Amino acid sequence: MWHSRLRLDVTAGPNQEDFALTDVRGLERNDVGGLLRAADAGSGEFSTFLRNLIGGDGAAFQARGVQQTSLGPLLAFGFTVPADKSRFLYASRGRPAGAAPVRASYDGSLYVTPQSGELRRLTVEAVDVGDACRVQYSTEYSPTRVGDREVVLPQSSALEVINRDGTELRSETWYSGCRRPAVAAAAIAAETPKPLPPGVRFRIRFQPPLDTESAATGDPVVGVIRATVKDKQNGVIVHAGDRVHGRIALIEEYMSPGPRWNLAIAMETIERGVGAHGIDQGVEQPVTLAPLDDGDRQPHDETMGAQEMQRLRPPGGGYFIFHDPNVVLDQKFETEWETR
Repeated sequence: MWHSRLRLDVTAGPNQEDFALTDVRGLERNDVGGLLRAADAGSGEFSTFLRNLIGGDGAAFQARGVQQTSLGPLLAFGFTVPADKSRFLYASRGRPAGAAPVRASYDGSLYVTPQSGELRRLTVEAVDVGDACRVQYSTEYSPTRVGDREVVLPQSSALEVINRDGTELRSETWYSGCRRPAVAAAAIAAETPKPLPPGVRFRIRFQPPLDTESAATGDPVVGVIRATVKDKQNGVIVHAGDRVHGRIALIEEYMSPGPRWNLAIAMETIERGVGAHGIDQGVEQPVTLAPLDDGDRQPHDETMGAQEMQRLRPPGGGYFIFHDPNVVLDQKFETEWETR
């Protein structure tokens, strides 16, 4: 048994949601264990089903009265959408390469508050879809303030699949908020330091700490350089307090045969001048780093070979293994990196 987390940007398009790794430039080209493909196994996690119903796809509603739910008493309505009017596409695991997702009929329910008619939950279920016996979506909604308006937005969505071979899949998606596109960075000043030469080694600590209880693939990572590095030719190269920035490229928890966390971290830029002047923001530059002490960080019977480690490392990053039920990489954890 294993599980992982993946943080995504989701854009609601006219027919489906588009998924992208959060704020990542390049990580989407890495192998993150197929998580991105799994997140996009079906269409409709947030808006597609609801949009189709509002658009009049021929769903016949049946009033089911007030029902007790985990959200309290809600007024329920059932509906059915036939295959010829359905936009429910499911990408089953067993389909041939290049084959289109399966279009399926489905049954569903809408749940609203009895007093205001406010949408709170939408459930959709399809049976015998591709290699799945049953596929079910459940999306919960709540009023959310966006700017000066209060609108009903999805809060969470769950996809549950029971396959014909007996395996089961549960994928959860949580809404975290709206954000505006990032403003373009200002032009770099003329005194921008030269790029780091190859072979510069330094140790970092993660700040804020990384906690496997809440961390997810796509989360930002900040490593604070522990000590000033200098040489006779270049003088001071980096100061203690300068920072390297990157992303979690993969996070996986294994429960058997013993607890284990696999964590891949890819570094992308270095922020210099922070430690020299004690300022909040320095000059950020692209950097290529290689880890010097990743791999299994605790003594263990099963060691991983150098060739396998090289395969697992993301470009510019390291692959760390911890044998604990929960891992927190805080001020007590240090790791060494080298510029390339």
